[in-house]
Amino acid sequence: MSDRLPARTRALAGELVELRVRAGLTTRGAARRLGISSASLNRTENAKREASAEELGGMLAVYRAGEADRKLVLDLAGARPAPGWLGLAPDPPPLARFEATALSIVDFAPHAVPGLLQTAAYTRAVHTHGGDLGVALDERVRAQARRQAVLSRLSAPHYAAFLDEAVLRRPVGGSAAMAEQIRWLVSRARQPGTTVRVVPFRHGGYRNPGRFSLMRFREAAPVVYVEHEGSSGFLDGAADVERFGAIAASIAAAALDGLDSVNLMNRIASDHERA
Repeated sequence: MSDRLPARTRALAGELVELRVRAGLTTRGAARRLGISSASLNRTENAKREASAEELGGMLAVYRAGEADRKLVLDLAGARPAPGWLGLAPDPPPLARFEATALSIVDFAPHAVPGLLQTAAYTRAVHTHGGDLGVALDERVRAQARRQAVLSRLSAPHYAAFLDEAVLRRPVGGSAAMAEQIRWLVSRARQPGTTVRVVPFRHGGYRNPGRFSLMRFREAAPVVYVEHEGSSGFLDGAADVERFGAIAASIAAAALDGLDSVNLMNRIASDHERA
């Protein structure tokens, strides 16, 4: 290993190699799962480059690191979040990587349309409010389109989105843009393997933990992506996955079925068109 980087970096590299080997992954297989090149992963494992926070988050999940290993890796990396949690900026690259390899995705959206279902106009409106402008905003829209391509593949994951009715009522980007967005949701809901369901106002209160995505995989443990203002991260502990699975089931019980959801979305779209 290289002596150019601190001893802590070399120790971190050794721990990452051990976790990968223990997970039964080759360098090439791990790099493919992580969405990075084999050369980049080799350089990280040889302590010739430092892994980013996003890459570390992906490795901990892909390698199915236990609590003790997770703590050691995060300590060596100089980060000490709560057990089972890796805090990152919202929409980290690992999210798209996990979506691309998932067998199924359950998205819950209490405040905004999920990224995988947003139109370009809606994305622009959301991120303009978030402070993105000019080139940064254009790149955000392009990145969102690339991410959405996962739902159009022949091997697309089964995708279920649950939206609070408030998401549909608020005219993000204006009434015309919102009507277009809802009509797009309806068209996606009619595609095989995709479900869009709405929790209506008339249901009253229900368990609402905030934005989350529960992803399950063919050969890896499930992960939960949780997002709040200025922060996001992955939970992969068995207890966390079980808890969010139960929350998803309770939201599904509160939501309209697919046909009633489509009918409600069409009515709300017409309301926006008349506004």
